Amino acid sequence: MKKLLLIVAIAAFSLGMSANDQKAAKADTTKAKCEMKDHVCTSACKDGKHVYAHGEKGHVCTEACKKAK
Repeated sequence: MKKLLLIVAIAAFSLGMSANDQKAAKADTTKAKCEMKDHVCTSACKDGKHVYAHGEKGHVCTEACKKAK
């Protein structure tokens, strides 16, 4: 009986460790996709006020921007 409980405990521990590794791997790939480009002015930029496109340095995502993805 003790051996059975030990085997179950080891199995649960190893499953828990593998689930943790997969989550950490996902987080690393998400960060790599977030590289920002330098801003390039367009016709929308007027009188010293810049309009930053998604993916440019200085852009802050809004709810509308997140829905467009």
